[in-house]
Amino acid sequence: MFRTRKVLRITLSAMLVAAMLISSPQSISRAAEKADKVSVSLIGKYDSFDTAAIRDIDTVKKQIRFRNHKTGKNYTLSYDNTSMIYDIRGTALSAALLEVGQIVDVKFLKSSKHITSLNVSSEAWIVEDTREHELVRGNGTAKVKGELYKIDPKTLVMADGTVALAEDVLSTDRVTVSGIGKDIYSVVVTSGHGYVSLSSDTVEDHSLVGSWIELDNEVIYKISPNMLLSAPEGDYTLQILGNGANYTSEVNISRNQETVVDTSNVNITKPKEGLVTFEIIPDTAEVFVDGEKVLTGTPQSIRYGYHNLKIIAEGYKTQDKYLKIGTPKSVISIEMEKDKDASSEASSSEYESDSDNSNSSSSKSSKDKTTSNSSSVTSASAATTAATISDNSASEKPGNKVIEGYKIYFDKPYDAELYFDGAYIGMIPTSVTKISGTHEVILKKEGYETKSYRISIDKDEVDLNYTFPDLVKHKTDDDDGSSSSSASSASSDDSSAADSASTGDTASEDDSAVDASSAEISAPSGDSEPSEDASTEDSKDPTEDASVDHSSEGSTNHTEGSESTEGNSKKEEAGDAASTASASGD
Repeated sequence: MFRTRKVLRITLSAMLVAAMLISSPQSISRAAEKADKVSVSLIGKYDSFDTAAIRDIDTVKKQIRFRNHKTGKNYTLSYDNTSMIYDIRGTALSAALLEVGQIVDVKFLKSSKHITSLNVSSEAWIVEDTREHELVRGNGTAKVKGELYKIDPKTLVMADGTVALAEDVLSTDRVTVSGIGKDIYSVVVTSGHGYVSLSSDTVEDHSLVGSWIELDNEVIYKISPNMLLSAPEGDYTLQILGNGANYTSEVNISRNQETVVDTSNVNITKPKEGLVTFEIIPDTAEVFVDGEKVLTGTPQSIRYGYHNLKIIAEGYKTQDKYLKIGTPKSVISIEMEKDKDASSEASSSEYESDSDNSNSSSSKSSKDKTTSNSSSVTSASAATTAATISDNSASEKPGNKVIEGYKIYFDKPYDAELYFDGAYIGMIPTSVTKISGTHEVILKKEGYETKSYRISIDKDEVDLNYTFPDLVKHKTDDDDGSSSSSASSASSDDSSAADSASTGDTASEDDSAVDASSAEISAPSGDSEPSEDASTEDSKDPTEDASVDHSSEGSTNHTEGSESTEGNSKKEEAGDAASTASASGD
């Protein structure tokens, strides 16, 4: 019995040793495999670099969308707590504090589309919240606060959170402009515009046509039949003066909304008149008020309100001004400036005489004598004022020229009402006499959002044709579901485009870049290749289909080999690449 137990113990021990010997190589092998594995951190690692403008920031999805300036393409990158974000001074910054339009230097991993680091560019300049801009010049340049820069369709223009055209930005809009060197990378509208119209231009059988409408000296227009004006958003004191009208009301202008002034409250009285004496140096000067020649040196009876004043003298700069009469007696003393450069544009300023105790008014825009102690003068040569004080008669603007025998044709959108510099023209298709210079076009249609554009007209003796995008329907509750669906579809397209970009596709191979070279605002010469490591993607955002076709009959110097955008499918292909304003010969 004892021997049996001993044999059993020995047998069990042998079996246990054998089992251990069999399992040991596997354990040793697994331990070796674990020892061979190395954990690699990707923090601080990157394989791509770009200097781009921020197009959109999504703090919920933790994604930032960028615009590559050289290609005009957009791409989206993600960020997390390992992404290092710094301001221009190198101080750590939250992504929520970044701003659309900012120019940044971004390093990222192309495969994962993940931001390694992002720095607000130290090479970038920024001009904040200004109205001193001229973005549509027709020659690939823009003026900001008197400085000349390059602008092209690849420049990021943002208005109301969506991509826009430079033509969408009116002179009354406030913008923040960013760039590097002489190139404008982004334009962001910080304060936009709304619209003003009159419920009727007839009161008590008296016409208001020819009277003047004024919004706090910011907008001054001569009233025309069925007019529609753009005005900066905000609160204003509105005045209607002239033709016996003297009406004042407080109005609010909301962005992209139309404010209708109820003219039934306007009272018509016998127009007042004031005696105005013009004292002009040289004494050979000729003075015209509303196109009628008046005598100098003797009092002239002129109605209260605004008038067009023009002073001409050989060898001197022509003066085109607004004259506002508001007192029984006033004296206008002007010493004209000699014309050293015949090509200089006529200066423009506004004269006011609206205090009962005032006996004279004068301007500082030229070498004028001041004999008034209570009149106010606003110089329209100052950029901030020149953008808002204007006459809605486009042909009267300094530098504008009527091109006799030639027209500007407007072909689309069909059945939209067309307003040219505030004056009602008719239903599209329609045309206007060709007048050189920069003009404002407003499109209006019942049930659709009113849209305005800024266009630049040359002095060439050729007809011009303009085709604008279809107007957008007013949103309703039923549209919310479809917009969500569209947004989801756009997001899907964006993702696939990004995947394509990560495989090495470049913007130059994409159809979306086709029309960029044929834009009305032409791209500056130089290197247009994409950044070597920049990831690019084409997102088909339906809100960015805006395009303006501008063709000149018989003109060959606008673009070479240009292609017009045709149909919605073509517009969808354009996506986030520059919205086009293509020019082509008929």
